[in-house]
Amino acid sequence: MFGGYEQSTPQSQTVLGKNVLVLDAISAKDENGSIEDVSCRFSEGEIIGLAGLEGAGQRILLRSISGLTNPFSGSVSFSGEDISHYSYSWHIENGFHYLPADREGEGLIQGLTVTEHFALAENQGGKTINWGKATQLAEDKLQEYAIRGTVNSKPEDLSGGNQQRLLLALMPSDLSVLAMEHPTRGLDIESSEWVWNELLDRSESGTTIIFSSSDIEELINFSDRILVCFAGEIIGDISAKATNPHDVGSLIGGIRI
Repeated sequence: MFGGYEQSTPQSQTVLGKNVLVLDAISAKDENGSIEDVSCRFSEGEIIGLAGLEGAGQRILLRSISGLTNPFSGSVSFSGEDISHYSYSWHIENGFHYLPADREGEGLIQGLTVTEHFALAENQGGKTINWGKATQLAEDKLQEYAIRGTVNSKPEDLSGGNQQRLLLALMPSDLSVLAMEHPTRGLDIESSEWVWNELLDRSESGTTIIFSSSDIEELINFSDRILVCFAGEIIGDISAKATNPHDVGSLIGGIRI
C-alpha cells in the first residue's frame, strides 16, 4: 500500500521564522469532533500537514486555530498573546483565514456571482457597495488566478479547480495563518499544481500554513512537519523530509513509532 514511493515535488525551502502560534494542552469539542490535551508550536512561514483518518481531530484542530471553535481548556497564543477565547471576527481582522474542504457548501455562497463574492470580501461591514470597483476587482482576479468563468458566474457554474482558485483569490494578501482542509481534493493535476504554487508563495511571504490531507504523498511533499492525529490526540510530530509513507501510515493507524 505504501511501497514504491518517490518524492516527486520539491518541498518548501522557506527559511522559518519565530514561533507565532502556540497551542498549550488545548481540549475542544463540537459537532466536528473533539481533541484532547493537544500541544504544538507553529513558526512563521512553516507548512504543517495534518494526517489522520477522517474524524481523528484534524477538522476541529483547524477550527480551533481559526477561532471558529474555542477550547474549553488549555490556551492558544498568537505572537505571545492569549487568544483562546477571541472571536472568529478578531481572528479574521488579525490575519487568520480558514478554508473548508466543502468549497461549494461552506466556502462559497451558491446563487451569488463572482462579483458579489468580491464585493462581500472587500466591503468589510460597510453600508454601501461600489459595484464598479467590485466588478473591476473581479475581472482582475479572474485573470490573475486564471479562473475559467466570468464576473457573473456562480459557484455552481464552476469546476472544483476553479472554485478553489476563486477561494484563494478571495483571501486577503497579508495573511498570518492559513488553516486549510484538503487543498487539492477532487482537483486535476494542473489545478493541484497551481494551488500548491500559490500556497508555497504564501509560505515564502511569511504565512504559516496548516492543512489537512488524506493524501500521504501530498503531506510528505509539501509539509515541513507532519502532525498525525489519532482519536483526538496528536501521536506524531515528524519532519516530512525524514519520513516515508509507511511510517506515516503506521501512525495514522495508531501505531506509535
